[in-house]
Amino acid sequence: MKTLFFEVLNTLIRLNNFEVEGARLIRDELNIRASLDDLARQFRKEWDDKYSMLISKGVYRSLRQLARETMISLLKKYSLSLSPTELDYFGNAISSLIVETSELYPDVVNAVDKLSQMGTPMYILTNLDNDIAKKILLRNNLLRYFKGVVSSDLTKVGKPAIKIFQAALNRAGIASSDALIVSGLVEDVIGAKFLDLKVIFVRRTSDVQLPVKPFYEITTLTQLPEILEKLE
Repeated sequence: MKTLFFEVLNTLIRLNNFEVEGARLIRDELNIRASLDDLARQFRKEWDDKYSMLISKGVYRSLRQLARETMISLLKKYSLSLSPTELDYFGNAISSLIVETSELYPDVVNAVDKLSQMGTPMYILTNLDNDIAKKILLRNNLLRYFKGVVSSDLTKVGKPAIKIFQAALNRAGIASSDALIVSGLVEDVIGAKFLDLKVIFVRRTSDVQLPVKPFYEITTLTQLPEILEKLE
């Protein structure tokens, strides 16, 4: 029987208006004179640019540190700076917004419940911080389905680094041939190749370009039970 490792972001959940709520927090707390739409666009760009840079360089950052670095870069545009204590506050507040703006994709509950009934071992393998991932799962009543959470803050590396995938295999006590990665992130498709792990890519948006071909590509998690039955 295959063991499934699920990413959280762009797989189980999407963030609904994360950049808008982040911009609202920053504007209200710091009294920045900018339109909410403009600040949200700037916040999203800085966040995405910082994350992409970390992924490309293979450098680990917790989400809270990513939030702090995003704040530093964003506030330079307004000639503002924050103390370490203030940066910690925004790091925690923005991380909390990830939980608060998380929204389940409509196919998740039925698919995960069906897989559980089939006796499929399931883990979370995520670039999110461990506590944030668990809070999202608890908020959406999903944590009970998973045997464990392997996260980048525990391994001190993020996807696509090999170490986080190896840590997941070690946690489950299985060989790579017995694992399937289920993810909507390109980082999983890239990183899994280094260990010959098979990836089922969940295409949640049409604009994602994949540098390598995954084992399977699906548009809904409800396709998973049938795929697993074919592999048995």
